[in-house]
Amino acid sequence: MTSRGATNEGAFAPINRDRAFEGVVSQIEAAILNGTYKVGDNLPSERELLEQFQVGRSTVREALRILESMGLVRTSQGSRKGAEVAGMTMNSLARSLHSAVAMRGVPLVDLVEYRMIAGATGNFLAARDRTDEHLTKMENAITQMHELVGDAHAFARADVAFHSAILEAAGNALLQIISSVVEASVIDLIADRVSDADNEAVRASFIEQHVTLLTAIRDRQGEEAARIAQISLYETYAPLLEPKDRDRIAVLVDAGAASFNPAHHN
Repeated sequence: MTSRGATNEGAFAPINRDRAFEGVVSQIEAAILNGTYKVGDNLPSERELLEQFQVGRSTVREALRILESMGLVRTSQGSRKGAEVAGMTMNSLARSLHSAVAMRGVPLVDLVEYRMIAGATGNFLAARDRTDEHLTKMENAITQMHELVGDAHAFARADVAFHSAILEAAGNALLQIISSVVEASVIDLIADRVSDADNEAVRASFIEQHVTLLTAIRDRQGEEAARIAQISLYETYAPLLEPKDRDRIAVLVDAGAASFNPAHHN
């Protein structure tokens, strides 16, 4: 086991000079993921990295900058020790996923479809496992929606807070991380949907849906909570989609909460 602050002699190999920083990133990332360097360990010093990789100082510094942006290491200016292995935090993973969604240009219908699938599952699990603390967070978010009804973006953030509380209650960390990325990707669309001056009915409907969902989760009615997710998300986003995409997500509404009812699997 590598002790805190220790280095691994010759852990890295010389690399091709073409886009050398990518090779440095790849080797250090692999060494962290395979346990050669564990959280809290220090990588070799900058000088040692230069010798092992046989690259220039700027290449090593660029690679460390990228690794730090990925959340894998922490660097301290002026420190004689190598960068410290930080591990990937929830926030850094969420940032990475968000960048991937943005860079690949994931279409809206894919984001909506995921929200419908994950939302139904999250609601079902939240109804089963919620605590009074989770319910309080949901209630507070609804109160904020009432208070911020005139501010579209603030209203949208309160909506995200409500669903984040549900995912927290669901208790699945991976579902929570990925869904938070999707929420961030569509928050502007939520704001646009509820921002029009003549759309007070839409905002009132949003709040009413949330109150109904909160009641189902409080009463531990998982199937009803799942059904609400499918229907409310369809009604919210269907008008923003092309007809063929509306038909695609309508299939999920037709399925409803049947998949959460054990009687449908007998």
